[in-house]
Amino acid sequence: MQLSDAHCHVADRAFVQQLKRQHIFTTINCATPAEFTQNQTWVGRSRYLRLSAGVHPWQVDKVSLNQMMPILQQVPIIGEIGLDNVWTKTDLALQQQVFSKQLSYAEQAHKPVIVHVKGMAPAALKIMRPYFTTFLIHWYDDLTYLNDFLALGCYVSIGPSFARDANVIKVMHQVPLEKVLVESDGLSGMGWALNQELPLAAYPQRLAACIRTLAQIHHLTSDQLAAQLVANLKRFWLAEN
Repeated sequence: MQLSDAHCHVADRAFVQQLKRQHIFTTINCATPAEFTQNQTWVGRSRYLRLSAGVHPWQVDKVSLNQMMPILQQVPIIGEIGLDNVWTKTDLALQQQVFSKQLSYAEQAHKPVIVHVKGMAPAALKIMRPYFTTFLIHWYDDLTYLNDFLALGCYVSIGPSFARDANVIKVMHQVPLEKVLVESDGLSGMGWALNQELPLAAYPQRLAACIRTLAQIHHLTSDQLAAQLVANLKRFWLAEN
């Protein structure tokens, strides 16, 4: 089964080495200049791994867009960026300003965007609609606005809470096959979703479990669904809807 991970935070070289060794198609997040430098060194040249970068809504008061812009210019994917009024208390006006500026750059540079949206779907949709950009809404769980994001042509990734979160389970059933992706949010994200610390060996196992669940929903074999996910991720990487 060919594994893919649409959005991943990495903590150490051993994790990246596993991605390379197992040929897992992965988008690796960079939220600071230091993280970009480290991830770039670990990734090197790999046809399976892509770097994304952006100012996260949790960090708009700590990491400036001026600091990150030289990095945005070097990576093929922008993100994760977006809006959040649930998990952070950072200023919402500043979040919206930084989000808009990064979308403007992504559109100009013809780069796809990974979007973090928590509790702010209507505001995010209002900001996103004017931009002719390819979006991925990562680890999404708000059914109220799912169709609005799909109408924009967004890809939607299923997060590591797929076996426990009732809303994520519903999202799995409603996202069209050609728009669905799978993500880990990193090994720590998987651990948070399961409320336990996970060993490195659990990472591919959990990705495979999500693929098997999606395959059952779409009445496909696991290998067929896995291949579809890789095709979807490659289209997203190329900023194609």
